[in-house]
Amino acid sequence: MPAVSIIVPVYNAEKTLPRCVDSLLNQSLRDLELILVDDGSTDTSLSLCDTFAAKDPRVRVLHTANAGPAAARNAGLGAATGKFIGFADADDRAEPGMFTELHGCALETEADLVVCDYFADRPGRAEIRKPFAGGSRVFEEVDIRARILPYFFGYAPGELAAFADCCPFADARSYVWCCLYRAALLKTNGIRFPNEKLYYTEDNLFNLLVTARAARITYLARPLYHYVEQAETFTGRFQPAYFDCRLRKYAFLSTLASQERLDVQAPTRLPRKICAETPTLLNYYAANAPSFSKKYQFVSIILHHPVIAQALEAVPSSEWPAGRLGATLTFAKRKQALPVVLACLGQKALRALKT
Repeated sequence: MPAVSIIVPVYNAEKTLPRCVDSLLNQSLRDLELILVDDGSTDTSLSLCDTFAAKDPRVRVLHTANAGPAAARNAGLGAATGKFIGFADADDRAEPGMFTELHGCALETEADLVVCDYFADRPGRAEIRKPFAGGSRVFEEVDIRARILPYFFGYAPGELAAFADCCPFADARSYVWCCLYRAALLKTNGIRFPNEKLYYTEDNLFNLLVTARAARITYLARPLYHYVEQAETFTGRFQPAYFDCRLRKYAFLSTLASQERLDVQAPTRLPRKICAETPTLLNYYAANAPSFSKKYQFVSIILHHPVIAQALEAVPSSEWPAGRLGATLTFAKRKQALPVVLACLGQKALRALKT
């Protein structure tokens, strides 16, 4: 039984996969298995995976029909034999000592989950991103329940104006590839990724399920993973169903809090989460829908949807963030689609001028 299983979903990644695999097989922690899950690739990724397996006995290859990264990761979880589980994406890379440090930290602190900082690599520069503020620490169960878990469901009264600073691990920086998980915790609780394609949220919901069961979480304030920001991202491939995915996420959160009887004040927190995320949602459609009429149509549908409208009514405008976010929420509450579209397009043009 290896110390760590690292699961990599692979889909048409022939250009970046060798660099990723090289960074994982050359880890200072040698006692690992690397599970490459080919997600129905149509380029040479499949043959690359088989070549890696032929050269190194630590590599295992699974071939699956294309169903997205969540399904690929679930297939990897079903095959993994390691005592701890890690993840990587095929276009990223890990620092040479990443899994030595994460594994050692997990053993030393007896943690169910270890989280580290990461680099966001862009052309010409790399920024350090921190899932938690401050230095390394251990969260005991009482801290997890009070300081981490509730933020997966939203924000308390008075926190919305500075929501991005509350708990990034439960929100914008909730990724599985900067984490190491105790395999027994995942297996005992049957923790898997959501089956549906939710875009942007599979990692977040997986980490929520882990956090809800973890007895101890350790944060290692060191950047050990390189997330490579590609020009061809989710926002570059317009997904009309993105709003429906957001609605399913909110329903998932509400149902989970109720069924698991989690003391997270979901009815109060969730509307604030929706308010925090609505400007991003509106901007996605206003910036990426293929025509002005489609932009207006999508934005109007969002503004009139009961889930969005009720959240905007439930949270006092005095709690909203200042500046552009607050202005967008004001337009949204009034169901004024045209000002929302024009404001988002203006911001997009401004960003283009700065680049």
